[in-house]
Amino acid sequence: MRVRFGETDLMGVVHHGSYVTYMEVGRVEWLRRRGVVYAEWAKSGLHLAVVELTLRYLSPARFDDELDVEVLLAQVRAASVRFDCRIVRPADGVLCAEGSTRLACVDDQQGLRRIGPEMSEVLTRAEEPPQTQDTA
Repeated sequence: MRVRFGETDLMGVVHHGSYVTYMEVGRVEWLRRRGVVYAEWAKSGLHLAVVELTLRYLSPARFDDELDVEVLLAQVRAASVRFDCRIVRPADGVLCAEGSTRLACVDDQQGLRRIGPEMSEVLTRAEEPPQTQDTA
């Protein structure tokens, strides 16, 4: 993703809160690459609510920098998952930030739900290859 002007502070550095958004975008795209449209899970009453966040800032990113958001499923428990994240500036390989989020599996009333076999299979499956358009 590319840093937008509105994500920076008065010093031209990415605002600390923007990294939380980058991590969220990374998680949603991580799911999408496994065939999950998160909005579909939400419509069915299945939600992954952030219950814990850690974030360590290592090097500033600035307006218009391109950033890679690397996401790894680190742990699946009975009713939660943990994703580890690295935000890297690929132009020079600099690690800008790293952190993790723990998400609880909850229903529409925010009641805790166990992660069932279907969800577990989705979380642990390999990424799907990108779709190509047939131009024939």
